[in-house]
Amino acid sequence: MRPALPCLLVALALCGCTSPQGPLPPDASSDAERFEGDGFTLYVEPGAMDLAAREGLLEELRTARERLIDWLGPALSPGDFRAQGTPRAHCPPNWEFGPRPTIPPVDVVVRRNAIRCHADGEGITLAAPHLSVHHATHELVHFLAGSSWHPVDEGLAVYLTERLRGGARGVPLRIRARVYRDLNQRGTLDPRVLQHEGMSRRDYDVAGAFVGWLIESYGKAKFFELYSGAERNYYGVYRMGERDLLDRFWRSIASLQVRGNSDYYRFQALLTDLDGE
Repeated sequence: MRPALPCLLVALALCGCTSPQGPLPPDASSDAERFEGDGFTLYVEPGAMDLAAREGLLEELRTARERLIDWLGPALSPGDFRAQGTPRAHCPPNWEFGPRPTIPPVDVVVRRNAIRCHADGEGITLAAPHLSVHHATHELVHFLAGSSWHPVDEGLAVYLTERLRGGARGVPLRIRARVYRDLNQRGTLDPRVLQHEGMSRRDYDVAGAFVGWLIESYGKAKFFELYSGAERNYYGVYRMGERDLLDRFWRSIASLQVRGNSDYYRFQALLTDLDGE
């Protein structure tokens, strides 16, 4: 048992882990238990998680919340969900000193057998089997940044989850993108295709690598102008068309030095094994 667990048990005894009172979030079951945390209210379906798992989830959420509020700054738009590609009224007027909105407590519903996790204007819904791969951090990015359009919305959540929690399977996004490229599995970042057909694991990885490249190459301010604006307005923000930007992105991926990189060969072997199944 970790040293922090007794503290959690004391906190439970003091503040209580009770049946919900008042209106429930839409995804919460009527028998969910409510647990108040710092900046979050958990609604946990019976059997979804034990006390140690709740402690770990709250710690992940608290840590991510603090770091994301600092990183997002004036781009914070908690719970602001719109139809795909609907622009916001304005972009942050002053990136360094723009006002930060107040972040109310976030409702987090944990379901035992849910198929997927998601965020919306009501809060976050998590599938208990997915908690070990930090989907809670991913969905918190969506909630705090507000909605945008594919691939930049999912790309941002994937990129920031890697910054906070490390790469999936320990392999950085840009290395994963290089493997996809070398195996001729680049896929597409066309929002119409991604919206209609859904996004595969490859699509999430490539979107995360692309968003990371945009931010690290051109800065957060320009990226959030893109994120807050009309769908595919690459030229209006970067003065380059979508094709030119994607060509530059893939050239940067192609220039990575991967000889002797164990992550590269490990991920390539994983994809090759999966293709052979």
